[in-house]
Order: sequence, then C-alpha cells, then structure tokens
Amino acid sequence: MIRRAAALAALALLTGCATPDGAARPTGVSVGYLPRERLEPLANSAVLPTGTSPAPAWLPPVAPGSDRWWLATAHAELRPPWATQHFDCALNTRLAERPRPALARMMGRLAADVVALARQRFAHTGAAQGSRPFEAIAGLEPCERATGPGRTAPSSPATGAMAAGTYGELFAVLVPEAAGAVRRTAREIGWSRAVCRMNWPTDVEAGLELGVRLFAAAAAQPDFATDLEAARAELAAARAEGLTSPACAAERRALGQWRAPPPRS
Repeated sequence: MIRRAAALAALALLTGCATPDGAARPTGVSVGYLPRERLEPLANSAVLPTGTSPAPAWLPPVAPGSDRWWLATAHAELRPPWATQHFDCALNTRLAERPRPALARMMGRLAADVVALARQRFAHTGAAQGSRPFEAIAGLEPCERATGPGRTAPSSPATGAMAAGTYGELFAVLVPEAAGAVRRTAREIGWSRAVCRMNWPTDVEAGLELGVRLFAAAAAQPDFATDLEAARAELAAARAEGLTSPACAAERRALGQWRAPPPRS
C-alpha cells in the first residue's frame, strides 16, 4: 500500500492533471530518455538510504508565512513548462513570457525519467520508508496541501529534489556561464521540500545527488544531443529578449531569510 501511495505521489508531483489556473497539463511527453535497464542501477544507487532509520530531528528554521516559506510553496510547482520560471533570476531572463517548446519538451522527458526512477526506487525491496516530517511530528503542517497519496508517501526518495537536481544540471549545460547560479537555484528548490516539511534534509540531499546522476545518464543517450541543441538555441533567444522577472526582488528577500546549506564535499 505504501509503495503504491509513493508512486502515485511521485506521479502527481511532476505530471499533475492541471495547472494552478485549471489549464490542461502539457501533452505529448510521456517517454523519458532512459530505458529501464539504465534506470535500474540508479534505483539501486548507494546514494539513497538502504534501511529505515529514526527520523532526523532537524528541519530548516523557516517560519510558516515568511517570505522563504512562500518561496518554498512556489517551488512546489515542478511540472514543465512552469518549473522554468524558478530559474529566471539565475539566468537573467523570463522564460515563461512565451512558449519554449524545445525546452519544455526536454524538461518533460527528464521529468518522465524522474517519475520512472522514483517508481522503481519505491518498488525496490528494502527501500527506506520513513514518514514525511509533517507525519512524523505531531502538529507540524506542510506548506502545501497534502492529501491522499501525498500524505502517506514516504520521505525517501525526495522526488521533488530529484527533479530539482536534474533541472539544475540541464540549465548548467545549456548556459555554462551561469552554471554556478542555476545549481544554487536547484539546491534552493530541492531544499524547499524540507522547508515545506515534505522531506527530511538527508532525503533532500540524496534526491539532489540522484538527480545529478540521472541527468548524466540521460545525457549519454543518442537522442539527447539533438534535443539539447534545440533547447540551447531557444534559451539563447529568450535571453536575447532582454526581459527579467519581476519576482526576482521577492526571491532575493526570501533567500535573505534562509538559504540552503552548501553541497557536501
């Protein structure tokens, strides 16, 4: 039962049926880059916990209703193409201003890989099944509505952090001169899952690292390079438009309240 709930939660996180305004979700992207045989080694990766352990007591010291809390709530939107907006400030552009079909397609395929990998990991014998923070600590509420599968799914692996790590690597390759900034943004998105009390910090770190590994595996597939060039041209055109996001000031204010810790060495 818990594995089914976890798989449904992963699917809902990245392929929800509707956008916040009720529009239909993107269609045409259902197949990722990685065949099952390439996903299996990642699903069994040592980067993830291999047994149930007591829930860590520490969570980011972010107060509900604070600017960083609301940024974490916004970061919960991880579906392509809407997730692109989280990288606007790092890239000094405004990606949601108009359709970016090549970029959306690429992120959609990577998101499909994330969901497939999460499903395999959830189904793997011996996978960690620790409760989410808001389930483990009485009176703790998440920053997003959690019902059904989203409430009963385990904390590990942190699917949202996996997606953040994967997207961060994609943008780092697309815009190498902004690699540091987009990877920092990806960490903030991943750690927003802990700010939201949805995943423990250890699971967030494992998810971010697994996302990096997933991207490396996807990048080795034969059809990846063609998609990458199309997305790179599209992103270069977007940056040449000279637009910036009006949300960047609010993002800076939120990150001034609390930032994700640096990567583990």
